[in-house]
Amino acid sequence: MSNKILDKLTHTVDKQNSPSKSSVKFRYTQQAIQKICDSLSIDNPSYRPFETISKINDYLNSNNKLERILYSEISSYFFNLDSSPRASFIANAEKLLHYSLNIDNEVNEDIKKLIVKIFDHIQLANYQNDNLTSIVANNVEDIKDSVTRNLLEQIKKIEREYISILGIFAAIILTFVGGITFSTSVLDNISSSSIFRLLLIIDFLAFILINTLYLLIKFILTINDKTIDFYNITTLNKICLGIIMVIVAVGMCDDLRRILTSIF
Repeated sequence: MSNKILDKLTHTVDKQNSPSKSSVKFRYTQQAIQKICDSLSIDNPSYRPFETISKINDYLNSNNKLERILYSEISSYFFNLDSSPRASFIANAEKLLHYSLNIDNEVNEDIKKLIVKIFDHIQLANYQNDNLTSIVANNVEDIKDSVTRNLLEQIKKIEREYISILGIFAAIILTFVGGITFSTSVLDNISSSSIFRLLLIIDFLAFILINTLYLLIKFILTINDKTIDFYNITTLNKICLGIIMVIVAVGMCDDLRRILTSIF
């Protein structure tokens, strides 16, 4: 009884360890396709079509092959080739097709059919590779253009920020220095000039300073794509012009008063 159980267990283990019939056929077909592809990857001037035909014939006459050719093995082999071996592979497949279709070579019909299938699949894989290469190249160009545009925009933005900072400091310095110079000049000449002439000069200098600051601020905001709304230059200019007119009118009245006083 124990011997029978042992025999059954041993038989079961042997069955589990032994490869199945389908896996044997799969491995054989893989190896056969590999050999056929190896024969097609020879340098084109040295290629001999009958060597590939011999390997195809061995594959077709074998009882261990699958019922269907493994096109995935051909694709995998093709895509793993570099550009130069791939070109030889395609040229050799075309040479093999022409050789098999030549009546004088008397190639078996089953071999011809398989050669046509292999050639057709290689051409399809080549088209797929070309399309993939084209798509990748276009995407790379698009990405490169996008990165370049973004980089240029960032550079321009940084340049605008630097100009803005420099402009702000220039405006502060101009206002500070101009104000000090303006005040000093007024205080130095307050006793040696007519009050009306002094006020007229003060108003004229204020007009120049206000408009200079306006132009500088407008330039800074323009390069940063902004508008100037808080600085109403028109109103300020009208005020300066009104002050000038008042000073001139009062001055003329004072001169007229002096003339009349001297006459009468």
